[in-house]
Amino acid sequence: MTRHHRRTVHSALIGAVAVTALGVTAAPASAKSSLSFTAGPRSVGLGGAVHTKVRASDDNSSFNKVCVQQRWSTAAPWRTAACSKPARHTGGALNTTVRANHHGHLSLRAVLLEGRSPQDKHPRTRTTSRPLTITVH
Repeated sequence: MTRHHRRTVHSALIGAVAVTALGVTAAPASAKSSLSFTAGPRSVGLGGAVHTKVRASDDNSSFNKVCVQQRWSTAAPWRTAACSKPARHTGGALNTTVRANHHGHLSLRAVLLEGRSPQDKHPRTRTTSRPLTITVH
């Protein structure tokens, strides 16, 4: 093998390693989000108030809002009780009160929604909290 040929092979090998290293480190960036949700008290009388607090953060470039959803049985669909205003580059915050209008178990959860604009009628769900159950007696 000539000196020129060896140098060419060596340069090609270094180039291949560099391209491979760039391919491994150039992973796509993904937005990071977090959602915290509290509700209480865990037991209320009929007509009682349940106080909820939601804090969310998100670093994507869409319009985000947080909502509190409720349902009275596991067979019922989730219904939105309250939402924050849409804001860009944030998750939002919401402090609200939900009234316990029926006897039984009231389930509450928080949802972080992401829309293309503040007026987006069909935002997509970004993150959902675990449901919290309130006993209504």
